Amino acid sequence: MGFKKLVYFMLSMIKESSQNALERFFAVNGEDTYMTQQAFSEARQKIKWEAFREMFDHATEVQYTNEIELWRGMRVSASDGSKMSLPNDKPLQEFFGTAGGGNKSATAQGSLLYDLFNNIVMDARIEPISVDERTIAWMHIKHLQELKSFKEWKELIIFDRGYSSKELFADLLSRKIHCLMRVREKFSTQIDALGRGDHVIELCHGEKLIRMRVIKFRLSSGEIETLITDIMDKTIKMKEFKKLYFKRWPIETKYDELKKKLEIENFSGRLVDNIRQDFFAAMVITNIAADFFSEAQQAIEKEQEKKQNKYQYQVNLNHEIGVLKDHLIKTLIEEDDIKRGQMFDLIVELIKKRVIPKRPNRSFPRKTPRRVRFHQNHKSNC
Repeated sequence: MGFKKLVYFMLSMIKESSQNALERFFAVNGEDTYMTQQAFSEARQKIKWEAFREMFDHATEVQYTNEIELWRGMRVSASDGSKMSLPNDKPLQEFFGTAGGGNKSATAQGSLLYDLFNNIVMDARIEPISVDERTIAWMHIKHLQELKSFKEWKELIIFDRGYSSKELFADLLSRKIHCLMRVREKFSTQIDALGRGDHVIELCHGEKLIRMRVIKFRLSSGEIETLITDIMDKTIKMKEFKKLYFKRWPIETKYDELKKKLEIENFSGRLVDNIRQDFFAAMVITNIAADFFSEAQQAIEKEQEKKQNKYQYQVNLNHEIGVLKDHLIKTLIEEDDIKRGQMFDLIVELIKKRVIPKRPNRSFPRKTPRRVRFHQNHKSNC
């Protein structure tokens, strides 16, 4: 298997034993070829994990050459982290650290910077569990500034209350990146003393004063929610900030997609570099899936414009992932431009065939127990 097909295989999303996955890959692509799991393991060690990182970065930049959706002229993203269960091998325990029952399960800290309005993972990290989410957020911010597209628009990042800090707020101000940050009670006694409403205050940070806007409102649960931002534009009302904050929900569902649909924790290797290869391969695929989702969704909405349906409809993500597993790699391997274009169109048509109704204003409480989907010692794809 040459370099190109080796990379395509690692992008193929076939999540079963490596030997079965190899045989299915060759069968799907019409090749009478055999490769052992050992030969595959040896071949992948010659590929640096950074190659998948570079592939992900390049693909992300390409996505921003298209027209995108903005909010008030700003590209809106959110940063959030999630623990990643790993094969429970000693080298992974030593590098990434451990968590779970008895603190014995190899676990990494994953984190995304996610474009909420355009369904694009802008940056992704997989780090040792000892690296806290706020530190990784700074990594995301630095990477954001290195993107070519950073110069195209103003940036706004939404943070949950686990990230709230005066230091991060001040740092974003210095970088001219806007933020909307949820803060906990006791973040500031000055903020706690404020009533519900829209306020502008100054807080001390070292020897400097930080000017911020404070938005306080009551949730349906009765809890008081507090948001802070550096955006002082009074034409943007309190209700608009409230609505914007809850737009961060897609980053939660993105982890659901990665873990349940793409099975990102079902790693195909047991070395540190293997974990990073698989992680960034999944990031490439999730952004490709987002592109197909967008194209198919636009076609669905256009077809339904004249229909009087009770619900609006959207792409069924489970069905889309299934279609991509069956057709994507064969399409990418196709060297004839015309045939490849026809195959891409076929994928969109197949995705359109199965839709589900959109159900607005649904809420899903976060489940606190962390469940391991793939047994740590017996990963199905290792």
